[in-house]
Amino acid sequence: MTKENYRSPRVGIGNAPLMEAVGNRQITVEGAAGILLYESRCVKISAGKMVIAFHGRGLRLRCISGSCVEIIGFISNIEYLC
Repeated sequence: MTKENYRSPRVGIGNAPLMEAVGNRQITVEGAAGILLYESRCVKISAGKMVIAFHGRGLRLRCISGSCVEIIGFISNIEYLC
């Protein structure tokens, strides 16, 4: 199995958002309430009582639908803010 084909396990606890990562190039967040910041080096998403910040290079929103957001680019860091 190559690194690019590895999919992380889906993690969801209670009302926490559900995130699925494909390596460090793509992440899908289910349970997003809105986009707070959208820049090529940082994307911040509101997810209920927390904010999730994705840091990296060339970050883009590939898909936004309902409560689902997909981010692509080089993701170097994920930060959970309460």
